[in-house]
Amino acid sequence: MSKIENSIFAEHLVSGPYERLFLEPGQEQQYIRNYIDFFDGNVEYVFRLEEYFNLLVVGLQSILGDVSLVVIAPENRVKLPDFIQNTRTMFVVDDIEAVYEKAAKNNIPILQKRTPNIMGAQGRLELAPGYIIELTEATNKALFNPDLSSLNLPPARKIV
Repeated sequence: MSKIENSIFAEHLVSGPYERLFLEPGQEQQYIRNYIDFFDGNVEYVFRLEEYFNLLVVGLQSILGDVSLVVIAPENRVKLPDFIQNTRTMFVVDDIEAVYEKAAKNNIPILQKRTPNIMGAQGRLELAPGYIIELTEATNKALFNPDLSSLNLPPARKIV
């Protein structure tokens, strides 16, 4: 059986993996509602990145898998740096630089140096050509356990 201790994240993984999903504005409310209702999910965090067209980021967690949802207009998504557009997976770690040390020793390309942001910090690795992993240090606890009313979600539904 696979063990975290045998991975590049050994001793540093906080949570993940999170699938990266891009949606257009107006698509996110139903996705989030269905994720909560049908995957027994919850919204972990919500924030906006003003420096990238005020895009919305929503973290979703479920026993069935976690999602890092990015909501951005298509005309703005194509203006994002390639390393953001092509991110496939995100991991929350406690020390990006420690993971980078292991990555460098194993010839895994570092595409984005550790960069402070609203969540804490982020960085990116290229696990294979075209497969980009985001690393996040989630130190801004004010973003967690958000008030869901700001998301204007449709009414909750029960599984029948």
